Amino acid sequence: MKEKAKQGFTLIELLAVIVILAVIALIATPLIMNVINDAKKSAARDAGYSVIKAGELAAATSGIENVNPPYHYDEGSNLPMKGTKPTKFTLDINEEMDTQLRAWINGFCVVKDYDTEEVTIDESKKTEAECVTGGGSSSDGAPVVQDGIIPVTFDSNGKTVKADVNSKWYDYDQKKWANAVAVTNDSRDKYKSATPGTAITESDILAYYVWIPRYKYQLWNVEGKESQPQEIKIEFESNSTSKSTGTKNGEWLTHPAFTLGSTELSGMWVGKFEMTGTASSPTIKPNVSSLRNQNVSSLFNIIKSMDSNYGLSSYDSHMMKNIEWGAVAYLSHSKYGKNSEIILNNNSNFITGCGADSVTESTTSTCKNAYGSKGNGTYNQSTTGNITGIFDMSGGAYEYVMASSVKQDGNFNTASSGFTSAPDSKYYDKYDYNTDASNHSISKLGDAMKEVYTSSYPKHWYDDYGYMPHSTDPWIGRGGYYNSNSSAGVFRTSRNGGFESSNNSSRAVVVSN
Repeated sequence: MKEKAKQGFTLIELLAVIVILAVIALIATPLIMNVINDAKKSAARDAGYSVIKAGELAAATSGIENVNPPYHYDEGSNLPMKGTKPTKFTLDINEEMDTQLRAWINGFCVVKDYDTEEVTIDESKKTEAECVTGGGSSSDGAPVVQDGIIPVTFDSNGKTVKADVNSKWYDYDQKKWANAVAVTNDSRDKYKSATPGTAITESDILAYYVWIPRYKYQLWNVEGKESQPQEIKIEFESNSTSKSTGTKNGEWLTHPAFTLGSTELSGMWVGKFEMTGTASSPTIKPNVSSLRNQNVSSLFNIIKSMDSNYGLSSYDSHMMKNIEWGAVAYLSHSKYGKNSEIILNNNSNFITGCGADSVTESTTSTCKNAYGSKGNGTYNQSTTGNITGIFDMSGGAYEYVMASSVKQDGNFNTASSGFTSAPDSKYYDKYDYNTDASNHSISKLGDAMKEVYTSSYPKHWYDDYGYMPHSTDPWIGRGGYYNSNSSAGVFRTSRNGGFESSNNSSRAVVVSN
């Protein structure tokens, strides 16, 4: 009798086995990866104990009470050292984080909390820069740097180079504000992975930004009475601390610009220059003509488009509001800024970044003090008096801001702005109905209008005109015009219908989502 031939697996049986194996893999892989990840965290935490202990010992034995970032522990000298970080870790002992010591180890942010004496992994910090700066929440003005922009500094020739975020690439005490750029899609990965000090080609840059840290300021003229130029007292603060809510002179107020809708901001990135480029390809660049001939609605939508088009998905781009203009103006007139009158951009061709020699200089078609022409030296047309500040806030083009007074019935006044309805309320400042261009009572604390009012009608500090929005011309313009000192200034305000004009531009603001 013949043996029955052996039969193999059927196709259905093989498929069933494959499906079962796939299900097992689907279940097992996350578990295995979690085990591996937990092992890596544990190793980083264990290494953190040694690193942190070494840093504490080094600080104690060297007599250093507060070691500001970024330092690294040098195994040769047993001291916290400035300079190039080792591949192993970066150590941060920062008095402004109060009770924390932070180290970036093997891709994890290891933190020691001195309230609990625990060493843990802070998984909210995804990069070394976020870890060692606390993600921009410290009170030294640390910026929030997320994917999409490249932190930069300027070399002795004024050229833009990639910043080393593991060194102090900004210093507000020295009037050196943090800068960053957005670059083209084709070059973004290249610059993200480039070493610090790498020159960034100007043609690759789409937009320049300057960081305005969250701060509180001391009120000095709540009533809007006579006020003369003076240093505005400012203190940086974290968005995790309780807001200051002063209402009287001498009290402190967290500047309202750092509340966007329901979000408390750590700060904001502000366009370093007036808007440039075209409506379809907007830029923020120096030494080119500003973007004009757009009504308010068009400018608003042009700037909003920069999020998706320029790799800023981690941010929220919007047209500068009046209260945000005020935040920059106040910082510029504090110990952290120029703290004196900003020289106007008197170029009749609206070339961004230009500056005159004096506040009374006549209009010119040339760019007498062009951006970049003085290396990284003195630029009296910037908010800091140097290359790290913001330009075109005095002169150049009138700058529309997202701010207007309402109609008598309290509804949004579109006037000639191009809007058919009100945008999201967080993106514009609403002012009371008004019929008097000299009525400063409708202004808000922090908007650089009534607080800088002088008794000489209708003037603000430095003889800048201070016209208020009203029923006929409800939209606010800032910064003034290139053609005379009285028509220009960081404290200058104007009003019109929001219409398209060859004399009007605007400015972008970018905040973290």
